[in-house]
Amino acid sequence: MMIPFSWRHQHDVHTARCIRTHTITAALLTCVIIPATVGGQPTRTPDVHFVPTPMDVVEAMLAVAHVSKQDRLYDLGSGDGRIVITAAKRFGTRGVGIDIDPPRIAESKRNADTAGVTGLVEFRQADLFETDLRQATVVTLYLLPTLNVKLRPKLFAELRPGSRVVSHAFHMGDWEADTTFNVNGRSVFYWVMPSKVDGDWSLRVGDGGSERTYALRLSQNYQRLTGTATAGGHTLSVDSARVVGDSVIFTLADTTGGATARHQRMRFAGRLNGSALAGSVSGGNRGAAQWRATRGTGR
Repeated sequence: MMIPFSWRHQHDVHTARCIRTHTITAALLTCVIIPATVGGQPTRTPDVHFVPTPMDVVEAMLAVAHVSKQDRLYDLGSGDGRIVITAAKRFGTRGVGIDIDPPRIAESKRNADTAGVTGLVEFRQADLFETDLRQATVVTLYLLPTLNVKLRPKLFAELRPGSRVVSHAFHMGDWEADTTFNVNGRSVFYWVMPSKVDGDWSLRVGDGGSERTYALRLSQNYQRLTGTATAGGHTLSVDSARVVGDSVIFTLADTTGGATARHQRMRFAGRLNGSALAGSVSGGNRGAAQWRATRGTGR
């Protein structure tokens, strides 16, 4: 049975100290304390008891992210390395485990050797907030909600659109998950990093003599979009709009039949390619058609 979100949030915060898959140091629990280092390596001893992620949750996290051998997986707070090792063994995925605890790093390397995947995985003793994530296509987490929120700007700054983020047990604050599900009483949250598409666009629908141009203005909050489209003196609301990686979908009403005509809803689906959006549109008075949007307003 799915745990109600409000209860789950209170329960997770209350029990966060005893249900850990990943090792978190006291330094990571604050924004002002920086771990002491020797030779560039963190030396602070973890103060949270390590508890491994159940394998059914590991498998579900990898499944929802559609992990493959083309991916580069980073597990932040990797514990005994089981997420990285499982991905490598089952899917041929190259992975990097980040943990601040030296014994966990040593254990992970032994486990990788036993599993026969040392050529695919790497384990680094490091502060996850100082780790460069630009090579990652998948990031896995089991951190407190406060740490997830603290990590969120780094994910948006360093991960490419379309990269996937999977968190065991804890959400990302007001960044709503694309998918949330339950594995034997344990919650899993899944996000796809969205492209940045907010701003003004010149939207053209159809071709030749039947082409119509809209001044499209989009506002973006993570993967959610709102906005307006203006054409022929009519301003239409953009709704049911979202970004998934480089894919964009939205709906607006078409009044090309005249002011007295019943508004027809048109459904746009397309992709971002460089500085342009393009795809197909269905509904309205036109039937199926193509559309393209470029940066800048059109009148």
